This record gives sequence, structure tokens and C-alpha cells, in this order.
Amino acid sequence: MHGHVSVTFDVLPDLSDAPGRQSAGELRTRLFVERRDQIGEHLRFWLSGYVDGLLADRGSLGASTPSTHAIARPMDLFVEFTSSRVDLRAGFSRVVWGRLDELQPTDVVNPLDLSRFLLDGRTEARLPVPLLSTRVFLHGETAIEAIAVPVFRRGRFDQLDERASPFNVGAPAGLVVRREEPETLAGNLQGGVRVTSTARRVDWGVSAFRGLRSFPVISTRYVEMFPRFTMLGSDFETVHGEWGIRGEAAAFVHDTFQLVSLGAGVPALSTEVGHSMNAGVGVDRRAGDYRIAGDVLWSYRAAAHESDSDVTVVLAADRSFVHDTRMVRVLAVYDPGDAFFVRGIVTVNVRDDISIEGSSGLFTADASTSNRVGLAADTLARFARRDFLYARLKVLF
Repeated sequence: MHGHVSVTFDVLPDLSDAPGRQSAGELRTRLFVERRDQIGEHLRFWLSGYVDGLLADRGSLGASTPSTHAIARPMDLFVEFTSSRVDLRAGFSRVVWGRLDELQPTDVVNPLDLSRFLLDGRTEARLPVPLLSTRVFLHGETAIEAIAVPVFRRGRFDQLDERASPFNVGAPAGLVVRREEPETLAGNLQGGVRVTSTARRVDWGVSAFRGLRSFPVISTRYVEMFPRFTMLGSDFETVHGEWGIRGEAAAFVHDTFQLVSLGAGVPALSTEVGHSMNAGVGVDRRAGDYRIAGDVLWSYRAAAHESDSDVTVVLAADRSFVHDTRMVRVLAVYDPGDAFFVRGIVTVNVRDDISIEGSSGLFTADASTSNRVGLAADTLARFARRDFLYARLKVLF
């Protein structure tokens, strides 16, 4: 058995444009443990989970001070049968679909914890779901993967005291809503299929998934709902010289959008069914201790009475020093219509089992763009004034 203990202190300097400084400070802890067992040639057990704790000053958000919270959750907790032709898996697991950096249109199986997404990235943000999956290997490089998710699990703005979290940008402040989460019924089953193969040095895949939105929309009755969606996707990856080239596209042929309208000068919320498209291409290159990558994504959404489109640019760079004992990572996301987000992370390995990490994230956005009339996009602008700094100590065992 192995794992780690981490202690993170983060500060959000000013959460409101009101006079004075409205800050929040948090101490987040995590104990993560993992064990993998192989029984014979074909049976494998993967057992992992974590306990998170929070001690926070969120008084500027109206929360009691100090705020405390703790959770215990499974991570990867499954049994897997493997053979030369078939893999079978059952339990809690995370499944990665798509090939782009951070913003992956076809990566729809697992919900996200948005606080972890902003602080650490998409890999750490994926929340496991209970699933049954099988992967069949055909001749050559072709494989077919089928997934069934019998129990719904919603995405989180923050797993630790979500209601008072500074990363909670869900229902507007002061709006009382009632949540209706899908029950565990045959009619709420989620599932999909992905086919992958290789042709002429190009790895490609096509996928289809019928699922439930992991983050809610709010109806005219102020009820949070998690409506159905249908996704058809494709992706590819290849190499040209020193460059890796990849692309990904997802068509949501059945989707539900949040609409904002004005009633007597007061924004009113409603939903409308439509369709959307997200597609992107990216390149990356590794040169010595450097890795650079860039993606451009285009999105389009159409409802009965309105449509809009958007372009997002993602840039990422890594640099290692001193035999990989020092690492600098930078991620920048630019949405010309809404916002700009940049995050930098510096990691120093003091010893093989001890590391110190520091990070900062900066948003430049006008919060009013997230409240515009019409289609209410889930954009970076919703995180306006959520700039953050954190320091983390991590000990492996």
C-alpha cells in the first residue's frame, strides 16, 4: 500500500468589487491511499480512496468562521479481468476520452470537481463513477470499449463545504432553488461506446455517449435539473517530425441550455433544448527539458430562438530542472469574448518522498458577461475575482 499526505494553504485575495478587501483563506488536507493486487494472470484489484479536510475563513462569503468540513471518498475502486482479447472492469473508476489539453469536448464520462480543476488540472479533477465496462481487442490496433454507468453522480464546484465555497458559481446569490437529482432507475442509465484504431500512423477514435448533465440548469420554477444529452464524438492523434498533432470534436445532438431573460427588469431563468458543437485542434512538442502545447477550440450552440459561437485558445508549457527535481508548469486559457485565465505551478522535490509546491491563478474577466441575457454560457467569466495563491506540502509513503 502506498499514498501521500498533502497540506494546502490557499488564499483568494478579493472576492467582490465592493469597497475594501473581501478575502478568503483555506487550509485543505488530503490523505490518499492506494493498493493494487494481481491475482494470477488475469485478475487485478485496484483499491484507492482519500479523506479530505477543510479549515477555512469564508466570512466574506457569509459563512460562519471558521468553517470546517471533512469527507471520505473512493477514487479508483474496481476489479478487472484482463486477457489478450477482452478486458472487463466493475467498480468506481475514471475513464479518459479525448486527446486535447485540459478542455476535452468528448471527455464526458466522469463529472469534475471544479475547485480541483482550477487548482490542479483536469486529471486531478475527475470524479470516479460506478461503472461496468468492457474492452474488446480486434485484429490489428482496433479496440471497442463499452461503458455503462448505472448510478448518477453530479459534478461539484467544490467537494468541501460546497455551499459556502468561493469556487461555487452555481445559482445566483440569494436565489433559493430546489435540487432534483436523477434517481437510480433503468431510465436514468448512462452509457456509451468508443472505437479506437490506427491507420497510416494516425491514431483515431469515434465515440457516442448518452448521459446526464453533471452540472445543473435551473428551470422557471427555480429547480436545479440534470437533463439528458446525446454526444457523438471523434478524435485523432499523429506525429509529424518533432511535433505531435491532435484533434477532437463532439456534437451534442440533444442538449439543454440555460436561458436568461428580463422580466420587469429582473433576470429570469429558464431552459431550452437545442444542439451544440465543440471542436478543436492542437499541437505539442518536447525539446529537451521543455514541453510546449497549444490548442484552439471552437464551440457553437443553437436553441430554438438563439444561437452563438465562441473560440478558446489554450497554451501550456512545462520545464524541468536539476534532473527533474524542479518543475515549472504554466497553463493559459483565453476566451476572446469573456475571460483570460493563467495558472503557474512551481514544484520542488526536497527529497524523493517530499515536495513543496506553490501556485497562483489569475482571472481577468468582467463578471457581468456571465449574467448576459440569452444563452448563459458556462464560461471562465463566471470565476471573475477568483484569483488565488496556494502553497502545498506533500509527503509520499
